[in-house]
Amino acid sequence: MYHSLSKRKILAVCIAASLISHIISLVFLQKHSFWSSPSKTAQGEMPSLSLMVKVESDKILRESFQENSLETDPGSAAEQKPHPEITSSPSLPLVIQPIHIPPLFISSSVASIALKHEFEKEIQIPSFTLPPIESLNLFEHLPKDLIIPAPSLAKTLQSSPSFLPKAPMALAAAPDSRRASPLPITYPTPLLTPSLHESGAVPQSLKPQILSHLPDFPTLEELGGSSYSDFFDTEIVFSPMDNGKGYVFALTLVPQPGLTLPKIRQHYTFLIDRSNSIQKERLTAVKNAVLLALEELDLEDSFNIVAFDSKVEKLSPAPLPATSTSLQTARNFLNQIHLGSFFSTTNICKPLLLTVPGASQDEGLHTAILFSDGEPLSKKAAQRELALEWTAYNQGRVSLFAISLGTDPHLATLEATAALNRGKLLYSPTKRGIKRKLLKLVKTIAHPIAKNLTATAIPRSSQTNIFLYPKTQEMPSLYLNQPYVILGTIDKLDNFIFFIQGKLKNKWLNIRKNISFINAKRGDASLKAEVALQQAYTLYEKYLSDLDPAHLAEAKALLEPHHLQSAFQ
Repeated sequence: MYHSLSKRKILAVCIAASLISHIISLVFLQKHSFWSSPSKTAQGEMPSLSLMVKVESDKILRESFQENSLETDPGSAAEQKPHPEITSSPSLPLVIQPIHIPPLFISSSVASIALKHEFEKEIQIPSFTLPPIESLNLFEHLPKDLIIPAPSLAKTLQSSPSFLPKAPMALAAAPDSRRASPLPITYPTPLLTPSLHESGAVPQSLKPQILSHLPDFPTLEELGGSSYSDFFDTEIVFSPMDNGKGYVFALTLVPQPGLTLPKIRQHYTFLIDRSNSIQKERLTAVKNAVLLALEELDLEDSFNIVAFDSKVEKLSPAPLPATSTSLQTARNFLNQIHLGSFFSTTNICKPLLLTVPGASQDEGLHTAILFSDGEPLSKKAAQRELALEWTAYNQGRVSLFAISLGTDPHLATLEATAALNRGKLLYSPTKRGIKRKLLKLVKTIAHPIAKNLTATAIPRSSQTNIFLYPKTQEMPSLYLNQPYVILGTIDKLDNFIFFIQGKLKNKWLNIRKNISFINAKRGDASLKAEVALQQAYTLYEKYLSDLDPAHLAEAKALLEPHHLQSAFQ
C-alpha cells in the first residue's frame, strides 16, 4: 500500500511539471514569435505580417521579371541574359494595358490575400499587337508532281448467289485502293481545308488530291499494333518481261528463327467427296488421311467433317475440340462414309456453304480442306457457282485448300477457286500420296500468326508503277516459320518501300521494309509463270461477272507461253 501511494504522488508531480513547462513554452513563443513581434520602420511601427508580405512580393517579382531583378539586385546582372528593348514604331503600336494576374495559390490565410493584393497592384506587363500578314498559299510550296487530279475509279462489282443471303463481295473488277497502282489513292478533303486559301479559290489545274502514290496508313497507336520489321528478313528475285516492258519480281518474307507470336485458334472443316466417280480405294485413302490429320491438331483447335454427294452429312452441328473423345466420334463417322449412288449428282458449292461462319462465329481462322476429283465442275454453271457466287458469299472468311490427283479433270478450276479464297491446290501423283500431302499441309498451316493481310508497295519515284499479287481479298494468312511470297510487276528497277499489315490474335502486325534490286537474284521461267497465273485470276473474275469470252482469250494468251491450262473453257 505504501509503494502504491508513492507511485501515485510521483505521477501527479510529473504531470504538473509537464503542464507548467508547456504553458511557459507557449507564452514564450507567443511573445517572441516572428508573426507577432513588432518591427520599426522609418515611418513608425509596421506589422511584421505586412513586412513579410512585402519581402515575399519583392522576391517573387525579382524571380519572375528580369527587369525588376536587375534593378533590385545589381550583383546578379552578370548572370542574367540581356533582353532586347521594345521600341515603338508606327507599324507596331505599343499598348500598355494592365492585366489580371490570377492568384498563385488559393488559401484562406491573411498572408495569401495580402500577397494577391500587392501582386496585382504593382505588376503591369506590356502588350503589343502585330500587323496583319498575308495568308499562306500551301500549294505554292508543294512539289508540282505531288498534286495531280484524281481519276474516277471503276465501278465495284458485287455479286451474290440467288439462293444465298444478300452479302455481296467486291471482286477484282475494281482496283484495290490499298495497293500501289496507276490509279492514285485519294485522301479525305479535311487534309486540305479552305482555311488555307483565304485569298481566293484553288486553281483548277491544282486540285487538292496530293501524295497520290502514298497510301493512307493508320498509325500504330490507332491500330493498337506493333512493328515486327526486325523479325523478318526479305529476299527478292526479279526477271525481265518477255516483251521488254518492265520486270516481274517475287518478294519473300522469311520469319527469323527466334520469332515467337501467339497462335491464332483454327477451325478445320474436312470436305470429303463421296460421289461414285471417286472410287472405293481412293475414298478409303482419304478417310485414313483425315483420321491421321486429326491427331496432329492442337487441343485449342476445333474440327468438323462433311461428306457429300447429292446429299450432305455433317459430323457435328458445331465444331468439336481436338480431344480424344472427339477423335473417337470422328473415327465412327468416317467408318460410316460410303460411295454414293451411280446416278447421284454432286454439288461442291453446297457443302462449302456450311464452312462459312456467321457474324458471331468469326473468331479465329477458318480453314476448309476439300477432297474431290473435280468431276462436278464439268458444267459451266457449276464452275460459275463455285468460283464466283460462293467466293462472293465467302468474302475471304474461309481459306480453301483442295487436294486432288494429278490425273483429275478440272484441276485448273479448283486451283483458281482455291487461290481466290486465300488457299491453294495440292495434287498427288498417286492415291496413297494423298495422306502425305494432307499431313504436310496440316503441319504447314498449324501455327497461323496473322490473318486479313494487306500489302502495299510505295516506289521512291512517283513515275514508277508497281502491281502486287495476290490482291488483298485473296492474300493467304501468315504462318509461323513459313516464308510468305508476294509477286509483282514493276516498270523499272526502282527502290520501293514495302508495307504489310495483318491481324494478330489480340493486336495488329506491321512490317515495313526498304526494298532494293541492287543485290537481287535473277529469276527463271517459273517466276514468270506464277505472275502470269495471278494475272489470269483477275481475268477469270471479270469473265465470271460478265461472261465476256474476250477475258478468257486474254488469259489463255498469258498462260500458253508457260504451258498452263486455262481454268474455264
